[in-house]
Amino acid sequence: MPITDLPPAPPAFEASAFDLEQMAPAQGGDFRAVKPRCPQGRPGEIVVCAPDPEKERVRPLPDTYVVADGPPRAEIQLNDAVTLDAHLDSATMPNGQTAQRIMVGAKIKF
Repeated sequence: MPITDLPPAPPAFEASAFDLEQMAPAQGGDFRAVKPRCPQGRPGEIVVCAPDPEKERVRPLPDTYVVADGPPRAEIQLNDAVTLDAHLDSATMPNGQTAQRIMVGAKIKF
């Protein structure tokens, strides 16, 4: 590209004056990634702000809450002595990872 076609150089600014909070109103944009949680204080005022502990609290279930029976067992009786089932299992591998697996089992009465 010839030198005459180059875009104009960006305006220079002092490195000490580069503050996104101060630039936001002047440029018309908001560069903050997180919305401020606390209100702005007046000059000379100390604002103390803490998260609401009740906001994310899990309440205990009432005594009237009844757990319905879960889904039926994945089991089938083939005859009087043999039953097949499918169930979930987990085991720790030698390298320390946990293996989640689906197992098929057979029960034989004798």
